[in-house]
Order: sequence, then C-alpha cells, then structure tokens
Amino acid sequence: MSRAVVLTGGADYAHDFSSTGPELAAIAEEVGLTPVLVNHPDELIEVLGSLTTESATPAALDSPSVDVLIVNALRWRMLADRHAQWRETWAYTTRAETRQAIAHFVANGNGLVGNHTASICFDDWPEWGCVLGGAWDWDRSGHPPLGPVSARITANHPIVDGVSSPLVLDDEVYGDLNIEPGAHILAVAKRTPADLDQPVVWAHAYGSGRVAYCCFGHDVRSLRQSGVRRILHQSIQWTARNPINE
Repeated sequence: MSRAVVLTGGADYAHDFSSTGPELAAIAEEVGLTPVLVNHPDELIEVLGSLTTESATPAALDSPSVDVLIVNALRWRMLADRHAQWRETWAYTTRAETRQAIAHFVANGNGLVGNHTASICFDDWPEWGCVLGGAWDWDRSGHPPLGPVSARITANHPIVDGVSSPLVLDDEVYGDLNIEPGAHILAVAKRTPADLDQPVVWAHAYGSGRVAYCCFGHDVRSLRQSGVRRILHQSIQWTARNPINE
C-alpha cells in the first residue's frame, strides 16, 4: 500500500506538533494512504529510501512505496536574538544527506505537501524555497498573532476545488515570503486590512514532482476546519497523483 511520510516536530513553544502531526497523519489516512510519522528531518535519509545514513546514494533514494512527503515541522538555525533562549535545545542545521534525500525524492516524481511552518524550515538550505515554491525571508517576512483570517480563492485547481471563498478561520497569515516565479497561487489573504494580498495556498512543480503548500494548519482546530481539511485532502491526492478531479 502507498504511504505518506509525515515529518513533524521541532521548536514546540509556539506550535503543538505532538497534536498536529498525528492529525495530518489522519488526513493522509482519510485519502487512502498509510501514514508514517517521522520526528526528525535526518530520519528522512533512511525513511524515504530505506537506507542507512552511511549508504545513502542518489540512485537509491527513490522509494515507490512512498507517494508523498508532508512537512509539518519547524527546524531552523534560530539565529535571531529573540530565539536565544531556545537555541541550545532546538537549533538545527540541515545535513547534506537530508537535503539530497528530500530534493531527490520530489524531483523524481513524488509528492510534497508543506503545512504552515514548512515555509520557515531549513533556513540554511537555499534550495528549499525552490523545492517548496516559497520560503521565509528573515529580513522581511512576518505574521501577526493567531487570529481571524479571511482567505480568498484566486484560481481553479484540484487543490481548491469545492472550497468556499472566502475561507474564514482563526490562524496566522505568513507574509512577504520569497515566492518562486513558477508557483501557481491558489488563495490569498491579508495580515491586516491595509496589507497587500499574501499567497497562502499554492501549487508548484519541482523536477517531475508535484508540490502543494497551505499556510494554515497552525493547530488541530485549524486542521479540522472544513475548508482547510479539504485543501489538505486534495493537496495530498494531487501531489500523490491519486484519483482526483483534474
């Protein structure tokens, strides 16, 4: 049976990954994939290719039994002074083998779904933004506190098919991300009434792989909001190339 690998975890002072990870695993199961929870990025070296870290090679990193990688994690260097109190516990630098495992997996035709903090992950890996379709910029990106959000669907696509517009929920809008030119923006929202529209849902291609990102999913309540859950269901199906209205 096809599997979905759910990468979850990281700095937990602002995000309850112990709850959102299993919830995303349940969403993957709802669309017919067997979920596998992974709690550290470096475990992907083995999980995506059934390898040990010592034997990882590009040719062996393909794993036809895994259809999609779901990234629900917050692993980054924590260089800013405001993160100093958590740095010793949570700071992370991405291993070359981990980068290779992820990039090779997606580029060779597999799926990637980024949830919420995925755009902040791996800030020492410049290509991560190319893989995901967009990434946090520590010089300009930001978000307001958790609160009311109204997102507008802006395109026709299987990922947002049947999702009501506006999509109203309590969550965070990440803004001023570095968005890849080829990313297909599917929904936008504002951080404040005076803000410009910020991309919050998009589809993307990396090599032969399909990629989807949803800015929402800060907590379980958000993941259980009907519109967000539909977006994630359809993101998993579309990236995994499972039957879906296309």
